[in-house]
Amino acid sequence: MLWYMIKTWADGEEALVKEIRRTVPPYMYQDVFLIFNERNWRHQGQSVIHVEPLFRGCVFLTCQETEPLFRRLERIPAMSRLISAGHLSMFPLMEQDARFLEEISGKDHVVRASYVLRESEESSIYRVSGPLESMMDNIEKIRFSSRIAKIRKMLWGEDVVIPLGFIVNEDIRQKVWYGDMQVTAELPDHYTLLEISKDEDGKNCYRAGSRVAAIPHEGTELPNRGSGLPEERTGRMTVAV
Repeated sequence: MLWYMIKTWADGEEALVKEIRRTVPPYMYQDVFLIFNERNWRHQGQSVIHVEPLFRGCVFLTCQETEPLFRRLERIPAMSRLISAGHLSMFPLMEQDARFLEEISGKDHVVRASYVLRESEESSIYRVSGPLESMMDNIEKIRFSSRIAKIRKMLWGEDVVIPLGFIVNEDIRQKVWYGDMQVTAELPDHYTLLEISKDEDGKNCYRAGSRVAAIPHEGTELPNRGSGLPEERTGRMTVAV
């Protein structure tokens, strides 16, 4: 399967996806989609999980053959105008980039919130699980107050900063809101240890350690929360949690 990225202006991604789905026959491509990211927003002392596009201005498309599809896309008036004005470009992704995106976003094209759990109040050791676990060597900064880990990685030939949402100990104790439902977080079976220390200039340093089994916790299983996306984004019924 071939992966392509269509770059357009920020906030124009969903309109472009709808236009392609409306005008291009389904047999010409496998899927056209955005990659979303679960963010953990703090609101009035509560953790609220919502989704937003991970790569602003980027639409992804998968297909088997390119030439018939390209000819069809060029005939779409809206896309033709954008291409002529220099507001839209389309190019293939390298295999390693496509594999990375598949691994972190899954079949639903949603990067789930990771876990960053502190061993104790005084400890500099954290237990990390989820998408962030495979990118610990690329951590640039972790902001615990806003529940964001900034990852710096080379993608499609560019130096890209990826903001990944995560859940901490406090969120698990208080429970997490998915839409209108408050649920208890489902804790993973394994984690990778992360040590956070400071260098001589006072800058945080992040060092990945070994993979360990989970510590028993009072957390219970999280109900299936679906994709977390509106129906028009996924093309199917979703659970509003």
